[in-house]
Amino acid sequence: MTYVPYANIAIGWSAAFGRCDVRVAARGNGRGSVVIDRTPASTFLIAMGSFRRARADDRIPGTLNGVASGGLTAKRGWPGDVLLGDGQQTGCRLWLLEDAKQTEATRQAAIRYLDESIGQIASDHGHDYTVSAAWTARGRLQVTATALGTVVSTPVAVGTGS
Repeated sequence: MTYVPYANIAIGWSAAFGRCDVRVAARGNGRGSVVIDRTPASTFLIAMGSFRRARADDRIPGTLNGVASGGLTAKRGWPGDVLLGDGQQTGCRLWLLEDAKQTEATRQAAIRYLDESIGQIASDHGHDYTVSAAWTARGRLQVTATALGTVVSTPVAVGTGS
């Protein structure tokens, strides 16, 4: 497998604000420039925070008697995926856990969803990776992806289900 280097606009996670934002480096006189990230960190953060389209057999959060509100948009995902070859999709299906119960099965599903997303990226770039998920509080699952010495970890809000 040939390694393909990363080059992306740098994205940083702000725990204080609970969101990601573009990183800007100060250059003086009140000016700055966008930082370029040559690690997997920004690419992983974008993937982890983007919705991958649900599969036909996925349970859509908020369904009532098997019927999802939202019609055609209920499965979410990026419309541009139809242009990708070999059925590839971007993003991550972690959003499917919005109203899941806080169980080991939910944690394992998060790992599978993360593995699906991060694995595709790592394969495209030709390197190994690991993913994990751990409950840190009620309704809070911390998901982590590690590759090339870079660790990306972000919280995911998970409903307590009923």
